Amino acid sequence: MQEIWPQLRDWVKKGTQFATATVVQASRPSPRGIGSVLAVRWDGEAFIGSVSAGCVESEVIEAAKACMKDGKTRWLRFGPENGFPWEVALSCGGRIVVRVEPFAGQTDAKLGVILASGLDCRERALLLSYDGAHCLISKDGIVHQEKSGLPLALITAAQAHIRSGGSTEEIDWGNSKALFRVLDCPHRLFVVGAAHIAIHLVSFARVLGYETVVIDPRDAYARRERFPNPPDSLVCQWPEEALKGFQIAPSDAVAAMTHDPKIDDQALSIFLSSEAEYIGALGSRKSHAARLKRLGELGFEEEALGRIRAPIGLDINSETPSEIALSVMSEIVQCRNVSRK
Repeated sequence: MQEIWPQLRDWVKKGTQFATATVVQASRPSPRGIGSVLAVRWDGEAFIGSVSAGCVESEVIEAAKACMKDGKTRWLRFGPENGFPWEVALSCGGRIVVRVEPFAGQTDAKLGVILASGLDCRERALLLSYDGAHCLISKDGIVHQEKSGLPLALITAAQAHIRSGGSTEEIDWGNSKALFRVLDCPHRLFVVGAAHIAIHLVSFARVLGYETVVIDPRDAYARRERFPNPPDSLVCQWPEEALKGFQIAPSDAVAAMTHDPKIDDQALSIFLSSEAEYIGALGSRKSHAARLKRLGELGFEEEALGRIRAPIGLDINSETPSEIALSVMSEIVQCRNVSRK
């Protein structure tokens, strides 16, 4: 839900009635993974997000309109061997199961406010939905609900699920199914250096749902007006100081882009001491060899230094700043997707 929240926020704020369709099962190949969400407005004339590459959305929209009328959850199965309405096949040949239900905030206004606040603050949480009832469980296990009527044992299971670091999952419960919708913190990209490539890189990252932080101690570069699509944070400080304000998470990525060892090495040293999933640095093979020597003299072992991806980016024969940024973002996404498997 986080990836469509910037567009969905306006519906929630205005009290617009809508339903959510969530992929709860997916076989490879499939265009969208488990947890992918499509939100459908009450009249079916507007929708946000997707559950496929466009192959099945029309069927899902009709089911969403029906569930908003009667308040009942529906499950749609799409694949090559099913009959109508499942005869709408996925172009990739895969199979998915889509759960369709009214948005939780419309059955419990107070819960909707708390959920919206959490999404705005990018807080990790779990939204539990079962038999038309919902509750929100924060990352520390606190339960937000108002006469939801949910079984205590199910809430306890949901609390254990978020503590364990689980992802979005639907489970059998009683005679129905419960959805544990995990609202994870968005992936975050730190860009060290605000030169031309970084401007394009921030744009690509934001389109892909990354929270972006740009760090550059140089006043002439660290100016928000230089970015047509500004980063979430722009910090005009040396990396050593700037990064004190952030707790680096395993899902974080960093791209060191200044070509200046005094700046880049500071950031790389900090990220090499973290569990960040992606560490990349701009520069030629010759400059990277010199970089490895410098960082080795600081005490980093060969295994740690091997985490640095340099020259940065996938080899797409890039020439322009925007093409280099595209190659870098492609490598970051590739690394993230490989780590999921």
